Amino acid sequence: MPPRRPTARSRVRRRLLLLLSLLALGASLSGAALGYFLRFDLPDVRALEDYEPPQMSQVLAADGTPIGTFHEQRRIVIDLEDIPPVFRQALVASEDAGFYRHTGIDFRAVARAAWHDLRKLEAAEGASTITQQLARNLFLTPRKTIRRKLEEALLALEIERQYAKDEILRFYCNQIYMGHGRYGLEAAARYYFATPSRELSLSQAATLAGLIQRPETLSPLRHADRALRRREYVLRRMVDTGALSPEEAEAAGRLPLGVVPSDGRDDLAPHFVEEIRRWLQQRAGDDSLYSKGLEVRSTLDPVLQRFAQRAVDAGLRELDKRQGWRGVAARVPPEADPLTWEPEGWVEDPPPGAVVDAVVIATLGRTASLRLGRHRGELGPQELAWTGRGGAFLHTGDVVRVRLVELDEAGGARLALEQEPEVEAALVAIDPASGAIRALVGGHDYRRSEFDRAMQARRQTGSAFKPFVYAAALSSGLSLADTLLDEPTVFVDPGAPEPYQPENYEEVYYGSITLRTALEKSANVATVKLLDRIGYDAVIEMARGLGIGSKLKPYPSLALGAFETTLLELTAAYGALANRGVWVEPHLVDEVRDRDGRPLYRIDPEVREAVTPQIAYLMTTLLAGVITDGTGRSAASLGLPLAGKTGTTDENTDAWFIGFAPGLAVGVWVGYDERRSLGRGETGAHAALPIWKAFMESAAPSSALDGDPPPAVTLVEIDRRTGLRANPHAYCRPVIAEAFLAGTEPTRTCSVEEHQRLRLPYPFQRYPLDDAGSLAIPASELALLLQQEPSVRVADHGRRLEAHLPDEVVALGLSVVPDAEPAVEPPHPPVPPDGTAWVGKDGRPARVVWIAGPRRAAASSR
Repeated sequence: MPPRRPTARSRVRRRLLLLLSLLALGASLSGAALGYFLRFDLPDVRALEDYEPPQMSQVLAADGTPIGTFHEQRRIVIDLEDIPPVFRQALVASEDAGFYRHTGIDFRAVARAAWHDLRKLEAAEGASTITQQLARNLFLTPRKTIRRKLEEALLALEIERQYAKDEILRFYCNQIYMGHGRYGLEAAARYYFATPSRELSLSQAATLAGLIQRPETLSPLRHADRALRRREYVLRRMVDTGALSPEEAEAAGRLPLGVVPSDGRDDLAPHFVEEIRRWLQQRAGDDSLYSKGLEVRSTLDPVLQRFAQRAVDAGLRELDKRQGWRGVAARVPPEADPLTWEPEGWVEDPPPGAVVDAVVIATLGRTASLRLGRHRGELGPQELAWTGRGGAFLHTGDVVRVRLVELDEAGGARLALEQEPEVEAALVAIDPASGAIRALVGGHDYRRSEFDRAMQARRQTGSAFKPFVYAAALSSGLSLADTLLDEPTVFVDPGAPEPYQPENYEEVYYGSITLRTALEKSANVATVKLLDRIGYDAVIEMARGLGIGSKLKPYPSLALGAFETTLLELTAAYGALANRGVWVEPHLVDEVRDRDGRPLYRIDPEVREAVTPQIAYLMTTLLAGVITDGTGRSAASLGLPLAGKTGTTDENTDAWFIGFAPGLAVGVWVGYDERRSLGRGETGAHAALPIWKAFMESAAPSSALDGDPPPAVTLVEIDRRTGLRANPHAYCRPVIAEAFLAGTEPTRTCSVEEHQRLRLPYPFQRYPLDDAGSLAIPASELALLLQQEPSVRVADHGRRLEAHLPDEVVALGLSVVPDAEPAVEPPHPPVPPDGTAWVGKDGRPARVVWIAGPRRAAASSR
């Protein structure tokens, strides 16, 4: 007869007998095995008394907000009181329900796991206690060998013998890996929920306790459905262990996960944090930086930093659009369906304002329908107008960048077409009184380029350098009402490479203008003349005193910023003017502490008086005029107390705006990393000032800019055009209250004749009026001028000069005076390369100015 098949009951009986036999055998061998393995060279668990796991160093903003980390392992060590009871309960319930009863090994769990494995005929069920997991993580390798399991058990028993349960729990909560590179409860709580561990809710605690089993596959950020199921399991186990009532578990289970997909703190100021990393690495070394848990208290203001990032992003996108549409960057793969295909990194529900990829799913004429996650939107002629493209140029399957303007309740999206800017920009904001850097943007996208254009890039500054020339002039005794003649001029310096003929940006000449007007209009020719008048030495010393450490050469082009510096240096220099002349060394860090809170480094910035309070006050009023009446006038619409200066280099390769408000100095640079033009018209006023303005609109305080004048500064009403004291009988307008160093105020009063003189063509404006109010011109020069200026004639038998201009006739008394002694001609009069005479942009002859050799030699010897 065929053998009878064993019944289910008999199979269970056999397995039970086998299990009991194995347990008996294990018990009989345990003594011998224990004695043998005790001879192993096991770690001394008393090392936990000096427990110092690798701990990440943190960078904190000025308000204590974490903004960056340096780490081998992202870990923040906490004390027992920072572990909330709700997490302890969730952890014990899900990982080791018998934690508070066993002595390191849960023999009941071992038997239960062995029975499960025997039934399934596989080794899958684990039975490691929290103490065993701690022993494995701290002292052993993760290899699954019999020896390692025995070592783990022995170490767990010894840990339990040496330490209390709560101490073991603290070690465990600081050591365990919790996904996404985060180690320990505190780092995980901040990463997933942007909250310290002591403030975790029941739902959050259950979520974190649940992911310990398999951190990456149970991540609530990557696998929300799995995380939810695991959280439900943890809540059920908490009910089973008596930690929760069923009602409490049910209420917590109904809550959303509530994770923070990306709190943005690591991306808040990446260039700023990277600069701190380099600074700290030089002082503390790699070991301290990456594993000793340093706390870096930085100067960053998170609110100002967000303003700065938004301003730079918006400004660059507008500039990039002016440079034209560069075409579609990508397309859906040929084998994929545009209705279902998803670009890499797509977010299901991007927030309004986000710039993301969208897929074109249909087109009709000049209108394209797009898919953005689960949302739909359209780009019509209005949204596409900036591209300058006629007809349809988007096609089904194109992947384009769009800005999500807003969402409606039905899932529809209002979109704006974007493209990633190729141009770069940088912004830095400094507290002038302390030197603290409050905001820093080193480029458009740190992921695209880690190069910091605020602190590392050296670029020509253009007219943003001019305030140093004017500050030096005021320090030498000149006043803002003194005049310069802006006319075609060639400057010849024997030590310079070649003759230098600057031109004004607008290719016009302003004639006789005050120093104030010259800077407000950013007159190039007049500024180089001012440099020649006061000498290279004075300007270079002024720049050095204001913190410009870059190499400056004594050439005429120095006045126009032909030499390179950094945005940080330049902004700090302007900050000294805002700080009543006191320059404070700019810095990123206030203090560095060790993991126990003891100070390691305290920053004591250098402080010095760069200019007197009087000169700083005069310069502040002058730079405020650039905003109200000069090249920065578009910022005047903000109605805030602002001061600053534009800067543009040759061929528009660099655009700058540097300025300040009360308590805040801000600089913006815009350009390509390589020397390349931004395009026609992209000046400092057009490319950089809009970013500066957008930032200041959000960030600048509204208190008075300059306050009361310091001692030895007087205010005198003058005629803005002539720089002379205002005279109501001479119809002076506009009249301004100009600031002067005591003793430099104008003594002459404006007259009708002075106004007439300045309405003549600029070649005649160089000549003074005599006591009778007539223009005094030497005879030989008059003949030449009349030959060159056909619109000007001599009338009334040589007693009057008439200029017949397009919209008026200007008449002024004429006094012909004897010729002056001829000047000594230079040994080699310069000529242009083509051998013709030097002329200006308007065709009039240019004046040749020889710069004194000794003055140049003195400057170059510094």
